[in-house]
Amino acid sequence: MPISSDFTIDYVNKRVYHSSGTTIYTVNELYSYLMDTFDELTQMDDTIPMSAQTPTEYTLINAWFMDDVSFKYLKTGAVQTNGWTSGGIRIKPYDATGAGTAFGSSDIGKVITETDTGQTGTILFYDERTATEIGYVWIRPTSGSDTFADVNSAYTVASSSASGVFTAASASGENLWSNIYTLGSIEEDDSQQIYIEQDGSRIFSGSEWWPEAGTRHIDVLIKVKEAGTEINGAQITVFLRHYPSGGNADLYDHFGIDLTSGGRNAVPLATSPDLNNTTATATVSGYSDIKIVFVNGTVTYSAISGDFTNLETVTWTGGSGTFLKQTTSTGSGTMTIGNVTGDAGPLNTETITGSSSGKTATASANMANAYTVGKAFTQGTDNNYSVVIGSATRVLSQVYEYLKYVTRIGSTYTMYPTATAQGGAISFTTKQGQLYIRAHEDNQTTPTNTFSPVKASPFGTFAGGKFFGAQGVWIENMAAADVQNYQLIDSGGTTRTPPNQQSITISNLLSGDRVAVFRTTSGTTINKAMFTSASGNTSGNSAFTVNETIPSDTPSTGSIRIVDTSDTGSTRETRYTYTGWTNSGSSQFTGLSPTLDRTYTATDDTAYVPYIDTEADATSEAVTVIYSTDRNILVRVRRKAATAILPFETTGTFSSTGYSTSAIRTTDTIVT
Repeated sequence: MPISSDFTIDYVNKRVYHSSGTTIYTVNELYSYLMDTFDELTQMDDTIPMSAQTPTEYTLINAWFMDDVSFKYLKTGAVQTNGWTSGGIRIKPYDATGAGTAFGSSDIGKVITETDTGQTGTILFYDERTATEIGYVWIRPTSGSDTFADVNSAYTVASSSASGVFTAASASGENLWSNIYTLGSIEEDDSQQIYIEQDGSRIFSGSEWWPEAGTRHIDVLIKVKEAGTEINGAQITVFLRHYPSGGNADLYDHFGIDLTSGGRNAVPLATSPDLNNTTATATVSGYSDIKIVFVNGTVTYSAISGDFTNLETVTWTGGSGTFLKQTTSTGSGTMTIGNVTGDAGPLNTETITGSSSGKTATASANMANAYTVGKAFTQGTDNNYSVVIGSATRVLSQVYEYLKYVTRIGSTYTMYPTATAQGGAISFTTKQGQLYIRAHEDNQTTPTNTFSPVKASPFGTFAGGKFFGAQGVWIENMAAADVQNYQLIDSGGTTRTPPNQQSITISNLLSGDRVAVFRTTSGTTINKAMFTSASGNTSGNSAFTVNETIPSDTPSTGSIRIVDTSDTGSTRETRYTYTGWTNSGSSQFTGLSPTLDRTYTATDDTAYVPYIDTEADATSEAVTVIYSTDRNILVRVRRKAATAILPFETTGTFSSTGYSTSAIRTTDTIVT
């Protein structure tokens, strides 16, 4: 069909608009059609609608009008306007809900009247971009004095039931539709859809008219200036995040571009099959116990009732968030909160309540926006991260697929990234998963920290069984088998790798077996002098201080056996459990149970920590520690309970690959 069958010229209202068909034409084809039409003798009394500056840059001139819908049927060229400024064409926001009546297509070309001022003009187009019956109407004023400046006047339309209320003064200025086209190697699956973000939203969401048949690439015009004002600085981002419901997703890509200059602009995209993302979305959606928490701020508190639970929901008057960290368990301190909704965070004197722990804290100041929280590997020191991913003990391959799922096309999963504005002011907002790019955006002229995006998968990639986090992403609580299968980049841009954690596992057990794994000096001689008592270890203390630096391969919790060398009786050695240890300030085991039953002599009394020292409650017992050096170990398993066994004992070496052994269960037929 010729373009004249699909585009109509309205001479009375000086409109060129798309009226039928689905064919997409080049702007040059439209321009050529108009030039061919307006060079006829009968048209010599009409002004020309369009001029051409280059084969890909055109201008609507003489205050001729084209509506946004018509531009969907054009490609391969940019169009700007000339003659809309200073009242040539005005755009006015309206609300026809309530007692009003919505505009209809038959209202185009009719006279609209601003009731309070009596000013009039001709309706050229309307859209409901804000909501049903709420949007903008384009008006050609009857005269230069018809400025439609009233901010809340009612309006009526001649020979129509359309009515409502204007909600602001009109605006006037030029428009610009820039042209973009994609190129590059992409997987051309029929369900694949490129989409575009503009000003924080996916434009034409779900109603994209591209791509054309036969290719998954696009060639479209995008409005980047309206009524003289650029839309978000004429910046857009083009996305391709293909994740079919049946699985077999692609590696993602996106490209940001500034369209201020108009013209024809190339957008390179490249995608390929993601061999680590093959699971159907129906399955991956079930991994929703994985938590994604963005750091939004810190709040000081004057009182706190104890330890909040990691990643629990916290609430306060009018808002909620996710708990990330606290500095104290009693008294005053600072709390870090993420995923804040409802308001700007806890205010001074408000009570913060943990939904699962039931703990409370009283804010002593309004929440201050922040974008990092300190996180440390086991026995390491804190480094700053901007988003915390709680893996819910899932394997990292599942975590990776879930992170792809919540950032796929169409995902409305709520993200809470932060941004730094000029001057260093930090703010946070929400963003749909399909538009998420990075945890923190530095928009200062001279950025202090520019987070590098990972286009293939915005939270990080997965290869060779290992997760490689994007900048600022911290991941925790993964399956034990994956405690080393990841590499992170902190918010400052430094690559961080977890320590070499290895397990000691004793299998072929029964519940009730007594199991111990000791460090030895040689053979079967247990090293009972790993530590010597420091001063101050008095009766009743819940901590035990040692003179030596506690080695990194000491279990984070477990038991400590303390030897009173001056006691020659059966009470010479006492077993305590501990909940933690530290080398900060002094080397100390904390959370002892029971508390010290005596006062220990500095330097003389000794202590040692078994790797395993417990009564089995399953078919195996294991401990995971940081490997530091090879250790000679002694394994013992004993049982006199029902189905007694002969004591099992073996020696071995805990090495950089860990240690495991299966207890030999030889029934003791003599014991009674």
